[in-house]
Amino acid sequence: MIAAQAPGIVRLDCGPMQMTIIAQGSNGPLTEIAQQAAAYAMQLLAELAAHQHIAARTQQELPGNDAWPAVLQQMITAVRRSGDPTLTPMAAVAGTIADLTADWLMARGAVKAIVNNGGDIAVRLAGIQTTKVGIAPALGSQATHTLTLDAGRGIGGIATSGLGGRSFTKGIASAAMAAAGTASLADACATSLANATYVEHPAVKVAWAEQLDPNTDICGHQVVQAVGLLPPAVVEQALMAGWTRAAELVRQGLIAGAAIFVQQQLVMIPENFIMAIGGGGRR
Repeated sequence: MIAAQAPGIVRLDCGPMQMTIIAQGSNGPLTEIAQQAAAYAMQLLAELAAHQHIAARTQQELPGNDAWPAVLQQMITAVRRSGDPTLTPMAAVAGTIADLTADWLMARGAVKAIVNNGGDIAVRLAGIQTTKVGIAPALGSQATHTLTLDAGRGIGGIATSGLGGRSFTKGIASAAMAAAGTASLADACATSLANATYVEHPAVKVAWAEQLDPNTDICGHQVVQAVGLLPPAVVEQALMAGWTRAAELVRQGLIAGAAIFVQQQLVMIPENFIMAIGGGGRR
């Protein structure tokens, strides 16, 4: 279903994909073009569905194939660029569809395009356009921090992974946010960051992915089902593991920054990368 919610703002609800599209042109909102972009996103999803058996393979099983659709090619590129060999292309699916939809809008006259695909967000800003993105400490909760973007920051995607999301996670982060040049790369890197926060503790309940979903793309991988209250030292251990992985991705130039939450505690890189609503940043 495609529905206009306000001038230049369109909501798409299509099976596993819930997307909000914001499109502004130099002369005002682009409602009709945003509706067309929603139809284009549905087309991308259909193309991917026809190749889902490929998208669920490990990177090592994926030789190059120029005949595969652009959405799958970009997913594969993103997970390979992340440097995390445990990720399948599905780790970048939401961000990739958001990217391609945002690029489609900019090619048709938008000066500001924001595509939020279930929390994985592609941002395209031209000229003096700016936007502010809310960052929540847990998936589905209210934002406590913000990240302000403009055309000069080089950030085209923001993605969040963690407990309670649509996909499995191997870590204990309630939210691991990564910002990168594209949403597809941010999506893959956020998944890797969240996975890096795993700690072994009696309060951390785990299971094999295929026990929870026989159709999972990560058969043979242990995933986290639930996390109880953890001692401060264990929370700190998880945060530092996530921060270390984030620092490596920043050093490699793959992400612009990250923020990781574990049981209401936060680490970020670089310092003050995100700002608390009504206050300043924290480490």
